[in-house]
Order: sequence, then C-alpha cells, then structure tokens
Amino acid sequence: MSLRTAVAHRNLLYLLSLKELRTRYRKSVLGWAWSLLNPLSQMVIFSVVFLYIFQRQPPIGDPSGLEVFPLYFLAGMLPFQFFAISVTASIGSVQEGANLIKKVSFPHEHLALSIIIAQFATLLIELLVLSVAFLIFGHMVLPWLAPMLLLMVLVVMFTTGIALLLSAANVFFHDINYLWTIVAQLLFYASPIIFVTEEIPYAWLRIITSLGPTGSFVRASQEILYDGQWPHPARWALVAGYAIVSLIAGATVFNRLSPRFAEEL
Repeated sequence: MSLRTAVAHRNLLYLLSLKELRTRYRKSVLGWAWSLLNPLSQMVIFSVVFLYIFQRQPPIGDPSGLEVFPLYFLAGMLPFQFFAISVTASIGSVQEGANLIKKVSFPHEHLALSIIIAQFATLLIELLVLSVAFLIFGHMVLPWLAPMLLLMVLVVMFTTGIALLLSAANVFFHDINYLWTIVAQLLFYASPIIFVTEEIPYAWLRIITSLGPTGSFVRASQEILYDGQWPHPARWALVAGYAIVSLIAGATVFNRLSPRFAEEL
C-alpha cells in the first residue's frame, strides 16, 4: 500500500465511501436515525443496570462536576462503537469486492477504507448530538471538541490497521469473522464504558481496563468530553503508540497478501 497509489485512486475511494453511506440504511423507515438509536438503546439498558439494579452512584466528572451516567456511557461508547462497527464491516469487504478485484486493478485497501470513512461520518453526527446533550446538562463541551477530534484521528489510525489486518486474513481464513465477534465482546467489557476503572478492587484489572488498546482511547474520550480535562501526556503517547503500531502492522500484512487476493477469491 503506497500513498502515491492511494492518492491516484482517490476518486474511487470517494465513490466507494459515498456508496457505503447511501446504501447503509436503504429501504429502512428510520434511515440514519438507526445510527443514533443503537447507542441510545444500549445507554438505556446499561443505565438501568448500573443505576437501579446495582444501585451504583454515577461517576463525578473532574473538574466538570457532572454526575450523569448516560453521558459518561456515551462518551466512551461512541468511539468504541466506531471502532467495533468499522472493523466488523471491513472484515468481509475484500470478499464482497471479489468481482471488482478480478476485473479492475485498484488499491484493494480502498474496500476497507471506504467503510471506515463512512463510519467516521456517522461518528461525527453522533458526537454533534452528544455535544448538544452535554450543553443541555450545563457542561460547556465545545472547547473540548478540538482535542476530541485529535483523539479520533488516532482512533481512525488504530481502527484502519486492525481492519486491514483482519480483512486480509479473512480472505484465507474464514474463521476470522467468527473469532472477531468474540474478541469484540471481550474488548467491550474490558473497556471502562459501563464501569469506573478506579472502583475495580484488583490492581491488575485496573491496568488492563485503563491501559489496554480500546480502554486507552475510551478513557481518553471520557476525560475529554465528560471530565473536561486534557488527558495526561502518557495517555496520549499510549494511544498514539497503539495507533502507529496497528497501522504499520495492518498495512504491512495487507500489502503482502493483497497480490494473492484475486487467485484466492
């Protein structure tokens, strides 16, 4: 995968991304509203479990002072959902583009990248709605959208690396799709989305949930949006490290396997 080739075929990437956006909710009554209903429905379910079944107190934002569990949940859920949905949809992208791969010479990575770009557009809409919710609850979140955008660039890099790696591997091993379903669930519960890391009694579990790949950017997102504070430089370095390593590893594997796609498909 070369930058020169990607730029030369940028129009194809644009068209594939546009196609993904147009066909995602085709023939559905609610259309793009489904992109908001999914996280909102999970927010309601986990809010009931957290607040009423387990009777836990909402985390207090520092220094924002917020005590609203649904906002805490969505601040971590939206970036994680972008990651999980993008990778899930990208895994089968190469197989679904088999006819195109056999007929036309183009950068095969565009099949996965178009899905990530379309999902990123969805994420921007979701973050806009979430920002309005923060404003309603009295938290001036607008100045924090700039660092949040920087964080999401790193999340996109991390997501792209994982998506390229798994989409290439799935061409040769169809178990990848089923295995990823399990891994995605483990990553969700290993990230501090429905719990507060500081309340975990075991130090080794706190380390896993706070410093793991998804836990790192989930916690950074909560610090930016919910707490209203700039994440520690070590947190930024960790997220950036995961993003760079993931992107390099994914691009390398995809580049080596891509010439064999047409034969294998």
